Amino acid sequence: MSFNKENVKKELLQSLEVAMCKLHRIWSEIGICETQRQERSGTVMLHLRNLLDEMVREEETLKNTIAQRTEKYRRELDILTEEMSMPEYKAKAGLSMLQLEKDLKLRCETLATEKRERLEMLQTLKEEDQKLCDLMCLTPYYIPTGTTPSSEQLEALKKHVNSLKTEKAKRFTDFVNIKKGVVELFQEMDRTPESDFERDVICEEDDTFQLSEDNLKSLRLLKTELEELVEDLKQESVKMWQRIHVLWDRLDISSDDRAVFSEGKEGVKPAVIQALKQEITRCEKLKYEHMQRFVESTRRELVEWWDKCYFSQQQRAAFKHFHIADDYTEELLEIHDKEVARVRQLYDNHHQLYENVARWEVLFKQMLEFERKACDPNRFNNRGGNLLQEEKARKKLLKELPKVEEEVKDNIAEWEKANGQQFLVEGERFMDYIESRWTRYQKEKIKEKEDRNKAKAKLMEEEIFYGSKPNTPAKRRFLGTPSKTPSKMRKGNDTTRTPGSCSRISSCSRIQHSSVFASPYRKPPASTSKLTPAASKAGKSARRRSNRIARKVLAEKNIPDIHVIPNDTMFSHTTVSSCFQPHVNTGELSTASTGDYQEFEREIRSRPYCRSSILPSPGKKIC
Repeated sequence: MSFNKENVKKELLQSLEVAMCKLHRIWSEIGICETQRQERSGTVMLHLRNLLDEMVREEETLKNTIAQRTEKYRRELDILTEEMSMPEYKAKAGLSMLQLEKDLKLRCETLATEKRERLEMLQTLKEEDQKLCDLMCLTPYYIPTGTTPSSEQLEALKKHVNSLKTEKAKRFTDFVNIKKGVVELFQEMDRTPESDFERDVICEEDDTFQLSEDNLKSLRLLKTELEELVEDLKQESVKMWQRIHVLWDRLDISSDDRAVFSEGKEGVKPAVIQALKQEITRCEKLKYEHMQRFVESTRRELVEWWDKCYFSQQQRAAFKHFHIADDYTEELLEIHDKEVARVRQLYDNHHQLYENVARWEVLFKQMLEFERKACDPNRFNNRGGNLLQEEKARKKLLKELPKVEEEVKDNIAEWEKANGQQFLVEGERFMDYIESRWTRYQKEKIKEKEDRNKAKAKLMEEEIFYGSKPNTPAKRRFLGTPSKTPSKMRKGNDTTRTPGSCSRISSCSRIQHSSVFASPYRKPPASTSKLTPAASKAGKSARRRSNRIARKVLAEKNIPDIHVIPNDTMFSHTTVSSCFQPHVNTGELSTASTGDYQEFEREIRSRPYCRSSILPSPGKKIC
């Protein structure tokens, strides 16, 4: 139903006409006169006019009320946007008063709720911030009092509180770790807290400690001081233990007494330090009672340090008091102690260089030991692969020794360049020292070679005059006696021979002009003496060849420089004997059939040239 202005007017007029008709009919029925009817009609109009005026007034009041509320909401909204640092709110255009009022009211309620939440969050964050700042002695985050914080301010405050929490956790972790170290240091020194700060750290709960930078700095400083104190006590303890061991060594204190005293003396507690001081005092008192023993023990210790520092004889002789043997006084002992301390300090200052030199010395001595083993004839008794292991170790040593030598040279060269002085070993520069060691080593090898050549020459001369002899005193087998292995038995009339002679028979042709005389031999038994004509002829040829060699040897006997013999003419007794003794098929015999010297002499005398040129007449001695 439409209630526009014209319709309302028409209905109002119709309602008024209907009502006035009804009133006039009622008045007529009542009998009211016309004058009274007019008056009553005026009263009706007055009432209608008053009612409409009242309605208009009420609507005007309602309109004003709405306008006032709208203005109120607008003012509140402006205040909220300003407090909350938000842009000014602009309502939509074309809204009625009621719509505008409703819109502004809803916006105000939303901002008021947000403001309340911000204030609550601000209060919570400020409380946390204040608590953390009080714990760490920091300044709280500043937000003006009585204002509503903006979103940016709340976010910044939240980040600030989170950073404080992280810093607190870090400081608390540092505090717990430092406190743990401080407590351990106090326990290690058997010490109790003395100052208020130490008692706050050690005795109070961890949560009650104020984690300020100053407190943590003081705590770190306390730990550093305690560490330095403990380190000083440890160094003092080490020095006292060193002094005690030196005194014990010089006093020849038994190991049992040392163990009894050392039991329970670990650490740097005051009781331990006091016990060490008392032991030093006791030993010092005994020292004065055994001054000579102390001086001699100090001298032995000094020699050890001299050896470690590779002092030369001239450097050692410079210490004149070392050889004083008739005046053992406290001053003499003190002088020796100072010299020991000086040399020890020298070693400590350059211990790395001395250790490298000692390492080179060890490798060089190992090389000499391998050289010595290489000359040992018993090294071929290879049981358990020792020879192979020795060869591997030798190769490894020969690779490592040059590397170590170059490394030591470079280190010493750098040290000399940095310090501007020479590093002496055995009184000479290390480079010269190494060169002299290698030169000495080469000379010793040449000398050993010459000695071996002389010994071989002497042995050859003895063999010329007296004949060769077997290398081993093993029992000889008769010719024709089978060996243990049937497969190795000689066929026909061949005789047994030593492995050396068998391997060297082929080389007999190369030594026709050597200075070796045939060894005495025994004739083969009858079972093997029946030789073929060819074998007999070969045996005679071999004997004639041996005679020519013997004559040449006696002729060379008159040459002065016979002691130098080439290496290719050096043969063992077995080789030489086996090369010149006749065997069955060739007229030669092996060393296994060699007889005694009388038979050899008879054989020689049976030859005309031997009686005149080799052996003297009976009754004369051989020169």
